[in-house]
Amino acid sequence: MTPVQTSPSHLRRALRVVLMATSAALAMGLALSLFVTGPAAPVAAALLWTGLALLTAIPVLNVVGVLIDEWRSDDRRFAAAAIAVLVLLAYTTAAKLGLVARLLAGLGYGTG
Repeated sequence: MTPVQTSPSHLRRALRVVLMATSAALAMGLALSLFVTGPAAPVAAALLWTGLALLTAIPVLNVVGVLIDEWRSDDRRFAAAAIAVLVLLAYTTAAKLGLVARLLAGLGYGTG
């Protein structure tokens, strides 16, 4: 088999594992949050946040997989599109976290 053929199968397996971990973390976090109180409550919240973080990572991993596959197949147009999507995802995430606003304020482009 060529590397182009083996890469997607490894990526699919890895994404299945991430999806199973996401499902497990969300299910356990939800179950714990319904039944556990006191000092164990932060564990439930941590599991829920971990599950949500993994859930948002799955599309990013898919785009990275597309980028790798298209780069290996010498289709630079689709590889460039995948890079553009990754840049947009990074910008959106940074903007939602307030990093872009802080960077612009540090550069002197802040509000008044």
